[in-house]
Amino acid sequence: IIFVILCYPYFQVIGGIMEDIPEFEDAISETNDYSKNVLLGNGFSREYDDAAFNYKHLLEDSKLPQKLKFLFEIFKTEDYERVIKNLETLEQIFNNKGNIVNELRCIEELIKRDLVFTITNKHPNSQYEIAPERKAATLSFLSSFTNIFTVNYDLLLYWSIIFNIKDNDKLWGDMNDGFSWNSPKDCIWKPYSLKVIPNVFYLHGGLHLFHNERDTFKIIYDNENKICLLDQIKAYINNDISPLVITEGNSKDKKLWIDQNNYLQYCYKKLSEISGVLFIHGHSLDETDQHIFDAINKNLKIKKIYISVHQSTENLDDKKKLAKERLKMFYSLRRLRYYDADSVHIW
Repeated sequence: IIFVILCYPYFQVIGGIMEDIPEFEDAISETNDYSKNVLLGNGFSREYDDAAFNYKHLLEDSKLPQKLKFLFEIFKTEDYERVIKNLETLEQIFNNKGNIVNELRCIEELIKRDLVFTITNKHPNSQYEIAPERKAATLSFLSSFTNIFTVNYDLLLYWSIIFNIKDNDKLWGDMNDGFSWNSPKDCIWKPYSLKVIPNVFYLHGGLHLFHNERDTFKIIYDNENKICLLDQIKAYINNDISPLVITEGNSKDKKLWIDQNNYLQYCYKKLSEISGVLFIHGHSLDETDQHIFDAINKNLKIKKIYISVHQSTENLDDKKKLAKERLKMFYSLRRLRYYDADSVHIW
């Protein structure tokens, strides 16, 4: 009994069998012979500040009318995407009732807009609010990987890259998103004139990304007028100009968004072309991102996949079940592994 109590933090009980999950550094050591890639989920941002990036806390600070917040209670969730998905299902049920469908779509747009606006309000105001040692810890983690993919659209990853370039002379290696200087206020995505091959990809867009019918832009600090990134984003939103962020509630609609934008298409294609090992960190493996896992499943150049598990809050059996559903090809080939998320020192 004493042995079990002492060892509990390091083991997971599965069907009566104690299973040891390697720490992150051990998983990295096991893959020394391969190039390594990472896919970041919401857990990456929540590890910086759970109160700012947890759906529960976002909903608490939401400016949605109470009658719309009541939808979250009806659907028994705090997840914005799940509410949007349920509303989209209702659209299909009432597809012959034009007035109902139009009202549902208006509600969906209000919820999507509120999600983006609430995140900007709970977001750190600038990268300088994040202690240098916290950004350094994140960059040390990211430096293990050749390519970095994220489904998050907050500014944390972007600010880390800026910190790497400006303050530390790329101490943690090259991290480049592929946007080229366009004006004192923005950069532009021109995939056919890239001088440096990008290795940072925003699969679902980002708060700092905007687009028109032809181009995708990345806004940068307005040095001329001394306007920080977050204030610029809020100004755009207040003028009904939305950032390029995918907030759809189901995988099919997310993929449709990707197919309509040249930058997002490029990122998605890159995910389907990586080789070596893929680490999936902080992702719930939810079905609303099945399009992401479809791209991974088709890519047999990936030799192994390592999935993070928070043993204090997640059940390994449940995570394995989700991994089997989302990554059927790699499950059948026995190429799925797991590692202890708590052993990763981010932020």
